[in-house]
Amino acid sequence: MYNPKQETEMKRSVKIFLLIGLVHFILFGLSEVRAQKDIVDKKLVILFTHDLHSYLMPFQTSTREGGRIMRGGYARIAHLIAQEQALHKGKTLLVDAGDISMGTLFHTSFATEASELRLMGKMGYEALTFGNHDFDFHSEGLAKMLRVAKLSNEKLPLILASNIAFKSNSPTRSSLEQTFREFPVKEYGLINKNGLRIGVFGLMGRDAAEEIAFAKDLTFTELVPTARRIVDILKNKEKVDVILCLSHSGTSKTKKRSEDEILAREVPQIDIIISGHTHTVLPKPIISGKTLIVSAGCYGAHLGILEVDFSKGAGGQLLSYRLQEVTDELPEDRALAEDIEKYRKKLNQTYLSSYQLKFDQVLAEGGFNLESLEQAYARPGEMGLGNLITDAFREAVKKAEGSRYEHIHMVLQPLGMIRDSLGTGKITVNDVFRVLSLGLGLDGSAGYPLVTFYLTGKEIKNALEVESTLTPIKPNYHLQVSGIRFQYNPHRLPFDRVNVLTVQESDGKFQPPDPKRLYRVCVNYNVAAALNLITRKTYGILKITPKDKQGQPLGDIKTAILDGDPQTPGVQEIKEWFALATYLKSFPDTDGNGLPNIPYRYHAPEGRFSSNPSWNPIALIKSGNYLTYGTLGVGILILCFLIFIALWIIRRLRKGRKI
Repeated sequence: MYNPKQETEMKRSVKIFLLIGLVHFILFGLSEVRAQKDIVDKKLVILFTHDLHSYLMPFQTSTREGGRIMRGGYARIAHLIAQEQALHKGKTLLVDAGDISMGTLFHTSFATEASELRLMGKMGYEALTFGNHDFDFHSEGLAKMLRVAKLSNEKLPLILASNIAFKSNSPTRSSLEQTFREFPVKEYGLINKNGLRIGVFGLMGRDAAEEIAFAKDLTFTELVPTARRIVDILKNKEKVDVILCLSHSGTSKTKKRSEDEILAREVPQIDIIISGHTHTVLPKPIISGKTLIVSAGCYGAHLGILEVDFSKGAGGQLLSYRLQEVTDELPEDRALAEDIEKYRKKLNQTYLSSYQLKFDQVLAEGGFNLESLEQAYARPGEMGLGNLITDAFREAVKKAEGSRYEHIHMVLQPLGMIRDSLGTGKITVNDVFRVLSLGLGLDGSAGYPLVTFYLTGKEIKNALEVESTLTPIKPNYHLQVSGIRFQYNPHRLPFDRVNVLTVQESDGKFQPPDPKRLYRVCVNYNVAAALNLITRKTYGILKITPKDKQGQPLGDIKTAILDGDPQTPGVQEIKEWFALATYLKSFPDTDGNGLPNIPYRYHAPEGRFSSNPSWNPIALIKSGNYLTYGTLGVGILILCFLIFIALWIIRRLRKGRKI
């Protein structure tokens, strides 16, 4: 029987059911949308650089085909940064892994202008760490730079340095340590991006720390224990979602020396390592466990762009990675370019005025490309560029001493002290400075000065054993030379591989050196200061002691700095870069256009030294030192002992048979 009331109740129940279902659908759908949104929103885009080395302006570099192209420049990098920030709103983090300074004329005002750090603040860098070359201005220079930057009242990046420690007994401790507190330089920093809490810290690697020669008040704690301590704080105290390490340590093809790969294995909680120091270009990340290691080369030729998804809460998932080339087709950030131009003009009025030179002044022109640093490290050995530099040092001494000139027998320059190359076309003051840009003189101005002293013939051979034995471990030690010719056999015993050596006398003839005679040597101040270090590092095997003309050890290498003008009170330092600039200006104008031309003899090596591998027994021991003959003697004794034992056993066996 039809019941209207029952039908009404049924319809009401259906409506309620449908309404509940609709509400549930809406709520569930919204939660799904939110969940999807949360997944998308936990994306982080890390923009990174390292080893910028004061390359504020674009620079020329050689292509594999022999051409010349422009790369880098802060104003173009700034354009790329702004482009990525607009594309990934609120999701980008901009960082740098050290060595912001020391490489171009702009670093000469490091302590007075702090242009590198101030410009990076304007570009939007949020965090950076120090590199070893940021300490080349000594502790006081770095302290001055930080104070100048802070007094500018401009926006500056966080500076993070987790494994720097100050020596308690150092007289210069108060200046830099106090500046670190005031700036402040922190152990780690916290940055919030797109709902992610990011812990960032900075490390100086062992190899980089060993190259810090002039900051005597500092020491650096071990990488792995320090990283473990900081990671523990970030994970358990700060409760971060992401751990990012700015590491000035680097990677290497030799895995046991690849410090950032070791760091990733030993401290697997680190999500991302931005790897500086070795100037490595990694076309794809190194993945160690859940840690991503990335590198973008040097001098701002690339901007690294790493996109990672942290939505799953178990480490980051790599979404994309690329190294964006900074080419001259890119537009410049106009405001930043104007700031850079102001700094450039100041250099003409300050540092360069004492040399009566201008930033863009043309000194000479080249008709060929000298070897690039990439080529030099890929195929180490004699270079036309190295010959040009070492010959320039010799000529600088001749010019400075004039009629008082005493013959320079040998000039040395390690590959690691050569920072750029020269190519075809016009060569400016800025180009030349980049080639020999390192260091600080005792006069407080940028550039290492030239030094002259005396070594015995035996010590000259010892110095050349650096090329034969130490360079496989430290490629930076590869030597460039003038005034000598030598060969070495890599199959001989270490530290006794140089088996052919001649030294050029004042009459131009090459003669084998007398082991006890004194020979005059020219190097830059840093190399001179490092010679005693070689003696210590080799436990006295390669003993090298700089001496005066009478053969007495120099108590202080500062007394050997070459004086460019003895008539003026004090020592007028001849900077190595200025020696090269002067040498270039001295060449003849061969094409009649009013500019000196680099002689063609420098286009390639000319046979000043070479490796001559041989397993010939005579070649392995001829003209050997005590290491070779001592080892040979021990080997003969062991062989005689083994022969004696063998004969004794044979006699015993024969005697046993007779019984």
